[in-house]
Amino acid sequence: MSKKLSYDTWLFGAAMLIVVIGLVMIYSASAIIATQKFGAGNPYYFLTRQCTWLIAGGALMVVLMHVDFHRFADRRFIYTVMGGVLLALIVALFETPINGTHRWIVLRHFQLQPSEFAKPVVVLFLADYLARREDRINELTTTLLPLGSVLALVAGLILLEPDFGTATTVVLVAAGMVFAAGIAWRRVALFSLALIPAGVALVLGAAYRRDRLFTFLNPEADPLGKGFQAMQSLIAVGTGGLRGLGIGNGRQKLFFLPEPHTDFIFSIIGEELGLVGALLLISAFAFLAWRGFRVARYSQERFAFFAAIGFTLMISVQALINISVALCLLPTKGLPLPLVSYGGSSLIASLIAVGALLNLSQQSS
Repeated sequence: MSKKLSYDTWLFGAAMLIVVIGLVMIYSASAIIATQKFGAGNPYYFLTRQCTWLIAGGALMVVLMHVDFHRFADRRFIYTVMGGVLLALIVALFETPINGTHRWIVLRHFQLQPSEFAKPVVVLFLADYLARREDRINELTTTLLPLGSVLALVAGLILLEPDFGTATTVVLVAAGMVFAAGIAWRRVALFSLALIPAGVALVLGAAYRRDRLFTFLNPEADPLGKGFQAMQSLIAVGTGGLRGLGIGNGRQKLFFLPEPHTDFIFSIIGEELGLVGALLLISAFAFLAWRGFRVARYSQERFAFFAAIGFTLMISVQALINISVALCLLPTKGLPLPLVSYGGSSLIASLIAVGALLNLSQQSS
């Protein structure tokens, strides 16, 4: 049994700093939209809901910090939550579409996005799977094909919503964990070559994904149409300069940049806090990632090692994709910025990852 120490306060501090930045910027980016949608008396609508989800997610994070981490490795628990997530992903496909997608299960007072919770569940599944089969990681039929089948099922259900960004995140996190398990470079090359045609087929197989790719390559060709989001995001980031226009003084959130409090909140951060604020947030994510990988490095059990790798990648990979989209370094995707963007499912799933990392940090030496 590993010696239990105090949790990583630096990791906790970095996560809470990111959350606080998110709350401030959600209010700044959404107050005008909330007033327009819900009346002059409701500028705090989105902030209030985010705080409600923060309380729920924070409570869950605290619980996860104090649960014996060996319970996470219980195969009965892992398969139960995996089955629940798969069922939720299937149910979401039969829900009434919202903005043309089937990503949410609509309940009485809120909406649940199962794909967000699929990410931490996949991390737990892979941590258990890799810890048991690490010495056979290069065996194709007994290790890699069963693992690939599970990933294909989860990612395939997410793609059907459709949600290419989240499916990509799940695959990238899984790839990082498998790489950490010591897979041979020849296997990496083989699977990379196999994924190239599959990726091309997925991108070109749907009209909206083709449009996003071509718009990414040349957003100026249609600045008021398909390239509108990309151009407005660049305008927001460029307008901020070194120190920004000041919190609340941004202009792109005034119905120019779509979804400024969700997918493109980093653009508003760049506009209002400038390069200094944007780099502060990026540094906070980088610091959180370093502390997460540090937890993995000093883990005394292989399950804890792989889980720490996975939860760290879950936050950092999604943050990297979101920021890259805001800077037009990647095609537009509907992917929130972890711990920052407005959205209950995303925030709670990210806090689950933070809570698990804090728990695992107590087992490290």
